[in-house]
Amino acid sequence: MRLRRRAGGLLLGAAVLFLIGTNVQSGILFVLAALLLGALVAGLILPFAALRGLAATIDAPAQAEQGEASVVDLRLANGARGVRWSVLAVDEHLEPATVFLPAVRPGGDAEVTTLRIPATRGDAVTTWVEVRSAAPFGVAERRRRLPVDATTLVLPRRFPLGPLPFVEAAATHDIGIRSAPRLGHGPDFMGVREYRGGDAMRHVHWGLTARHGQIMVREFEEERTRRLAIVVDTERDEGEAWTPLDRACAVAASVLDAALAQGHGARVAAAVEGRTEVLSRERGDEMHRWLARLGPTGTRLVDALRALPTDALRGVGTLIVTFPVWQGTDLGAVADAVAGTVPRVVLVPVLGAEDPPCPPLDGVEIRPWREGEDLAVALAARGPS
Repeated sequence: MRLRRRAGGLLLGAAVLFLIGTNVQSGILFVLAALLLGALVAGLILPFAALRGLAATIDAPAQAEQGEASVVDLRLANGARGVRWSVLAVDEHLEPATVFLPAVRPGGDAEVTTLRIPATRGDAVTTWVEVRSAAPFGVAERRRRLPVDATTLVLPRRFPLGPLPFVEAAATHDIGIRSAPRLGHGPDFMGVREYRGGDAMRHVHWGLTARHGQIMVREFEEERTRRLAIVVDTERDEGEAWTPLDRACAVAASVLDAALAQGHGARVAAAVEGRTEVLSRERGDEMHRWLARLGPTGTRLVDALRALPTDALRGVGTLIVTFPVWQGTDLGAVADAVAGTVPRVVLVPVLGAEDPPCPPLDGVEIRPWREGEDLAVALAARGPS
């Protein structure tokens, strides 16, 4: 229960009327003073029942995108007998919102639809809605928290990039729409089967051939397009909304979309819980969900790059490393950790508006994205190399 300024006004008004009535011996002033005191007392007592019997639910999408509006429905149900007047509901699902419900009828409910723009990535979980009411006289405000269960995964923001110099159009779009590997002669091992006419003898698995008494050959995934690998730096982060790590994940998600749209295979990697985790052969939406949940780990980017599994860069034509630039970040060490690992290495530093430009480095391309710049322009413009 919180008193409002009106309570003080009523009390002061009653006192003034009582004093004046005492001096002039006017009965009407005593009556008015009593009415004000009665309103004050009623305004202190009635709010206790103003929120009784209410229950709340939030209908929100299972997934949303950072920076894009999503529809969220807030519903209040009244299980009591009386009308609940002038109810204010406050919750913070996806973004803080306050809605006003003039009346919630007994045995019914009231619903308000809102558009909310999530500012942060990751799982948005809301467990309560606060309802407030100062009915009927606005003297005191009663507040209650009603339990709810609403969860939305906020995906990283994605920007349309168009053609990129390091994501050339492929001859087929199969990779972009098909997640299952296909048989062929690529670098990735798929399994073992019996020999068939026309199989190359270099694929014979001699150990299993000796064990089974018949020729067994290895199967490999078909290599149709060049692959990209995207590494995100998760060493640290700062701020609450649109943080440097958010921007690095936005780079990864946007490049991932561009690569899949051009028919390229793609994989993403980052330090997670003390190890470097790699997602490959996953659908694009699974990779976006993985990026959404990335948080700061304290693992240096150079250490994460050196800890990449041996097969993480197998068959990769272009390696993209995106990272916030902090005070003391050694760009040279990052370049040394990846230079020469794949045919093409692209560094995408995430810079603040006042950060100095990045120096040229041997063996890598640098395409910095400065705060306030268009990401498509930053990635298309060839930086120092």
